Amino acid sequence: MMRGILIATALWVAAGANAADVTLNGDGTREHLLDDVPNYGTILHDQWGNHVPSDTYEAERSSYGRLSEEVAPRPITLEESISLALENNTGLRIQKLTPLSATARVRAAYAKFDPELFADTNKQRSNIPVQTISPFTNGTSGDGTTPDGAPIDGHNQSIFSDQVNWNAGLRKTMFSNGSLSAQWLNSKQSSNTNVTNLVNPDYVTALNLTLNQPLLRDFGWRFAYLVVDVAQIGEEQAYYEYTGHVAELIENVERAYWTYVLAIENVRVEEQGLGLARELLRQNEGRFKVGSLPRTSVLESEAEVARREANLVRSNAFQRIARDNLRALINATQDDGDSLIMIEPADKPTVVQTVFNLDDSLKVAYNQRPELLAARSGLDGRKVETKIAQNKLLPRFDLTAQIGLNGLGGNNTVQPTPVPTGGVQPTPNPFAGIFAPNSQVFGGYGRSLELLTDGRYYQYLVGAQLTIPLDNAAAKAEYAQAKINSETARLSLRQVEENVTLQITQSVNNLKAYLKAIEATRVARELAQENVKNQQARYDVGLATTKDLIDFTERLTEAERSEIESLTNYNIELAQLRLAEGTLLDSRNVHLDRNSPEQKPWWAWF
Repeated sequence: MMRGILIATALWVAAGANAADVTLNGDGTREHLLDDVPNYGTILHDQWGNHVPSDTYEAERSSYGRLSEEVAPRPITLEESISLALENNTGLRIQKLTPLSATARVRAAYAKFDPELFADTNKQRSNIPVQTISPFTNGTSGDGTTPDGAPIDGHNQSIFSDQVNWNAGLRKTMFSNGSLSAQWLNSKQSSNTNVTNLVNPDYVTALNLTLNQPLLRDFGWRFAYLVVDVAQIGEEQAYYEYTGHVAELIENVERAYWTYVLAIENVRVEEQGLGLARELLRQNEGRFKVGSLPRTSVLESEAEVARREANLVRSNAFQRIARDNLRALINATQDDGDSLIMIEPADKPTVVQTVFNLDDSLKVAYNQRPELLAARSGLDGRKVETKIAQNKLLPRFDLTAQIGLNGLGGNNTVQPTPVPTGGVQPTPNPFAGIFAPNSQVFGGYGRSLELLTDGRYYQYLVGAQLTIPLDNAAAKAEYAQAKINSETARLSLRQVEENVTLQITQSVNNLKAYLKAIEATRVARELAQENVKNQQARYDVGLATTKDLIDFTERLTEAERSEIESLTNYNIELAQLRLAEGTLLDSRNVHLDRNSPEQKPWWAWF
């Protein structure tokens, strides 16, 4: 199981002095896509502007369609071709985004633990007529007016209320998968003076801490982190898949390179054969003119020249196709950036004596083949998902707990005995001797905060909630699907193992056969060259016909073609074996470094 973030961040191809620095974030891709987040000002500007936000990468030009013929060729080795392809191939640049997407999913999995600040405020005002005028409901102001000064003939004929609320808090999901929130509540209310409201306006404050903790469903050892585990395993799988794509690109470059070399050699062989055919035609025409050969010999030579010319045209076409395939795969541009570079292979196919052991190759592949490692990671991820789905089969039993402090403050708007001061008559207490305001709350909002923090006024709540789905059909279906996905991953892993075994077996057998073919075709080519010399000598003295010489020349052409095909096929198959083993990157000095694991955010530790 992946324990950290595995991202390919640096890719080097080194061959002597040749090296390519192809990094996942070397062109700013990682920072741009993962870490470059616009500020609120930019977001608002983009959202309210009549335009679609532009991207800095949109100005990058494409190399598609620039396979110009008017480019001077450059001698390039196989190592240089691999280096250029790793740096410029568009398909690989697309594959680089897959690990980045997996990293984003890891961050999204951690986001469930992200604490949230929240706040709200509102104002409510109402004035409602009443059916019954009573000091226990709407009260009286004592001066013949409502609290807002409206005359009512000594009694309130409505219930008046003016309330302002402002609240703030912090909440987060805990590592136990419980939800914890802290909230500060504030309210100011002005209303009719009545039996129950002799302090007006009053300020109510509260400070509450609330916990909702699952104890069955959504609860278990590290259950809250299982989604993070799935994301991290998916990131590991993405890394191995990306590694596999890098290896496939290298193998494709080697195949295209040697195919281009083969096409060039085929053109050389056809040109050589055409030269021999033309020389034979020249000799036959001379002999025909002096009467030593019949006209049919000249016609045979002319037909052979025409056939050779047609073969050369086809070989040249195949050479251009192979050349452009390699150019498009490498996708490297000229210094002026107007067209792709013209490649002239600087390497020739060679044979490195190697002992091929099927059992050893299989052991290496089972430990190093990226596709196998990716499939194993995928199976691990599906197992964790099955565990998550299994948890949902449980009933829901949640513990709820809350503890809080309360405060109250307000202004005393009534006096037990009215005392005139400065010509202003204070509001008399219509309930004197019966009801009186609580003097300890006098002092407004500040007094409410004092009472909130002294700890005398509190509240708490402890409870539990049980929910049992009668059939639990949704959870059962999800669990069944998770098991199906797990079994699919297991069988997919087996299929990859079978394919790897078949690929390695075929490659080892093919390489052994190509080694024998190389030696056989070399001997055949040498003998064909000797036979052409002998037939030419016999032809010169009249012991061989034109057709005999044409046949032996064709055999020489086929022998030379077979020899170069064996050599190139051997090199192509060798790359295929290394790809199947998972050792192609090491053989080409390509190293994929992994970034340090994504650090767990501080708010995900609790």
